[in-house]
Amino acid sequence: MNFIVNIGELFHEVYASVRQHKVRSILTGFSITWGIFILIVLLGAGNGFRTGMLNMFSGYASNSIWVTGNRVTRATNGGLQTGAQVRFDHDLTEKLKRRFAEVQQVATEVSLLNNNPIVYRDNTGWFEVKGISEDYLNIKSLEVGEGRLLNAMDYREERRSLVIGERVRDILFGRENPVGKYIAIEGVMFRVVGVLKGGTIFSMMEQNSIYTPSITLLNIFNLEREYTTFGAILHENTAIETFEGRLRDYLAKEIGFAEDDRGALFINNIQLQVKAFGMLFDGIDKFLWILGLCFILSGMIGVMNIMLVVVKERTEEIGIRKAVGATPASIYKLIITEALVLTITFGLAGMALGFVGMGIYNYVVSALQTIQEQIFEKASTNFSIVIISLLLLVAAGVIAGLFPARKAANIMPVETLGKVV
Repeated sequence: MNFIVNIGELFHEVYASVRQHKVRSILTGFSITWGIFILIVLLGAGNGFRTGMLNMFSGYASNSIWVTGNRVTRATNGGLQTGAQVRFDHDLTEKLKRRFAEVQQVATEVSLLNNNPIVYRDNTGWFEVKGISEDYLNIKSLEVGEGRLLNAMDYREERRSLVIGERVRDILFGRENPVGKYIAIEGVMFRVVGVLKGGTIFSMMEQNSIYTPSITLLNIFNLEREYTTFGAILHENTAIETFEGRLRDYLAKEIGFAEDDRGALFINNIQLQVKAFGMLFDGIDKFLWILGLCFILSGMIGVMNIMLVVVKERTEEIGIRKAVGATPASIYKLIITEALVLTITFGLAGMALGFVGMGIYNYVVSALQTIQEQIFEKASTNFSIVIISLLLLVAAGVIAGLFPARKAANIMPVETLGKVV
């Protein structure tokens, strides 16, 4: 009971002191409020940006690699000549699986040149038609918004089935439901079985493309059994940094171009890209923490200054307290408690404003960006950030009150005798 009474008296004294200097306390506490507000909003927005950017790679298996053949830039003896197109075939991909134990699956992609328009009734458009192998969807995730994806029966029966991008749907069909309708590709009728879901600015190519089984495309249009792009899923424990170099050297030897001809192949290493983005955002998070902590530090200095002023103004009172038996510990307790009350009160206000700020940020971001431009996800922060912020507030209050409290505890009663008399 005595403990509760003492705590009540202590907080009553703190309240009286703060109330006596309301404007000064509010102005000082604002810096703490602002620091916590900035810390939470910046970390929340940064986390949303990280999530949005990393979601750009959600359409690919994280342990996948994509290889595209380009033009040879330098001739080699007995190999491809300058300007020749690097192409792959089924035999080469089968060799890859035998040559590299890291390769689990290989998927291929063959394209039909879009020289002729794609037609639906009176509507026409020019789009890339891609023939994809059955394993393609294991490496690259195509998500449908209407209808279905290509299935095993489409491949087995060489059906003229199509999955079209959202922009293809808009141009050829407008508001009409395209699923089950037929479109003409170079005079050959194909049936639409699905429409891809709208993606981000990084998946605009998919939204402008048409997908069909590769076996169907090759046989109907009598295309060469070669292609310029393939993807592969690698084992999780693959040393991805060294594997890319080994793969490039092997393909250079098999196809016949110089190993150091960097322009002959473009290799899109999804795992390395995700890792690079992760490191980038880790650096951004550290910067945001430093920035937020600098704001909090400025608030701590403000609280420390106001407590020094309080000690100076209350020198006589503190001297009298000590003269009638107050211990240095009780003086420490009084000053540090006042610093803690200021810091935590305004800090909690900053936290509340921070969550309000994230709500406003989320509303603005949702209103301004379309689905195709969705780089920023909703700002969010996890519970650990809240706990860390609270601990920072407590630590800031204690640190801000230590030096003023020490100065107050060292005041000698004799210093105030002349003033009292």
